[in-house]
Amino acid sequence: MNKRYVPNLQELHSLAERNYSALAKLFGVAQVTESSATKCIEVGEQMAFTLQPTAQARYTTDLLVTQVAPDVAEYLQARFLVRLYHDARMAEIVDCQGQERLTALQPANLRDIRHRKDEKLQLNQHLAAWLRLCFARGRSPLALNCLLNR
Repeated sequence: MNKRYVPNLQELHSLAERNYSALAKLFGVAQVTESSATKCIEVGEQMAFTLQPTAQARYTTDLLVTQVAPDVAEYLQARFLVRLYHDARMAEIVDCQGQERLTALQPANLRDIRHRKDEKLQLNQHLAAWLRLCFARGRSPLALNCLLNR
């Protein structure tokens, strides 16, 4: 008999709160949400990421994070959508590389897609690792075109 997977909600929520706090510290959530302008952060000499608000509502903001690497094929570049919940002060990945409908539990109608049981947790851990990378190696260039002029 298969044992049913039960997500650890405390761990998921704690991670989402830490991700929101890190985004607020790194980019300034008010700065990101009040403007529709694209933000950019360079990580090292050869890689950069753009953050573009794609949808805004009263309590949420969706940020599209896209890797900018001119020497790498577009389908190999990282691309994920982060949803910020301002009332709960949480942030989570809701779409990664085009994979939507990410849930903490795997509904019966999604079993054919072959999502991992703890995929939502893994993706939010990926967001936390990406934020740590931005803190350690990132810098915000003055020009918006990131690596495109090189």
